[in-house]
Amino acid sequence: MRESAWQPSEKPPSMAVDLIWRPQAREDLLVIYEFIGLDNLAAAERVFASIENKASSLVRYPRMGPRRPDIRPSVRVLFEGPYLILYPTHPDTDDGPISEVEIARVVDGRRDLTKPF
Repeated sequence: MRESAWQPSEKPPSMAVDLIWRPQAREDLLVIYEFIGLDNLAAAERVFASIENKASSLVRYPRMGPRRPDIRPSVRVLFEGPYLILYPTHPDTDDGPISEVEIARVVDGRRDLTKPF
């Protein structure tokens, strides 16, 4: 019998992680795009694409971002320039398979993150 290419602690290749964008996160991204686009449309396109690309990398590496319980319980964060991509994983564990990554918000990291948003 041939040995499998994946290890039991990993998610099998056939079980892809679902990447879900909450409506508020999509709105956050559009607001960022519009704000930058007022001065420089090409820069707005680059920032939009770079944030989407960074978020897409979570399908392959869902635990890439560090936990930030000081922002919200169970949230992880990815940095893309001055912007933070805030996301929880489902299930919220440090081991075992992840079935879903949910992009909750995209915010400017220069703002006060201790205030509710």
